[in-house]
Amino acid sequence: MAQFTPKVLRLLIDYLTGVEMRQIEALFEDNGIALGPVQDDRGDTSVRRSLVRRYLAGVNLDSIEGRAKLTDVLSDVMQEIGLRAKSGDDYYDLQPVMEKWTTTLKRAGFDVGKWTYAVTDRAAGLNAPSVSAAALAALDDPSAILDHLNRLAESVDTDPRLAVSTAKALIESTAKCVLSKRAIEYSRTAKIPALVNDAQTALSLTPKGVSEEDKSLRQVLQSLVSLTQGVTEIRNKVGVDHGAESVPTWVRPRHARLVVGAAQVWCTLMLETLADPGAPWRKA
Repeated sequence: MAQFTPKVLRLLIDYLTGVEMRQIEALFEDNGIALGPVQDDRGDTSVRRSLVRRYLAGVNLDSIEGRAKLTDVLSDVMQEIGLRAKSGDDYYDLQPVMEKWTTTLKRAGFDVGKWTYAVTDRAAGLNAPSVSAAALAALDDPSAILDHLNRLAESVDTDPRLAVSTAKALIESTAKCVLSKRAIEYSRTAKIPALVNDAQTALSLTPKGVSEEDKSLRQVLQSLVSLTQGVTEIRNKVGVDHGAESVPTWVRPRHARLVVGAAQVWCTLMLETLADPGAPWRKA
């Protein structure tokens, strides 16, 4: 995953020193970044650098969304530099700037389009589990789901055991969110199998509850139940939130991606069914 290293942030700050204030404001706000608190500039009297630092302070780089927004800012600046170099008379003046930006960004893990100059995180699409915005909209407060997804994106490659534990937590939170939304009480000490069963029942997604939908869904739905059970069992064996006499060293990122993928499939189905205005549970 690309890193917003001090060198990358310094590159952005220094470049924007030569940009008008209103353009700086538009650059960040158009990408959904709000002005953050006043920062300690340590004697730096540049009002532009001060403004940029405040916008950077308003970005949560621990979240997928925050990282994506700042990546878009870098992309907008890089594309602006590239377009100026293509169409203007200052091509030779901008060449060193383009090379410095390209080299710095690539070393930090970003990709820079050869012709478009668009900046992307080369690993973002590989290890960032997600749930659609439409599915999340079904929840009054999706913060728990988003928190688990953010942790999964950060840990699946670097700490696979933590990712396994978080995948189980994602299933548990999703089940509880569904039950709460359906105004169904559940025990705070309920285990995953009971929560999964109750949540699927609440959405008419139990294998035996398939009626108007294709009967072939029964087998798939039963497989989904087995997936959640498997995630829980693996977590109980290798998760980081259980004391163990020895560390299970066989767990690799590929195992974590398998477990995370299973959890994501179940959670996506549950939340999208909860959000679907034509889902069978609404008729029931």
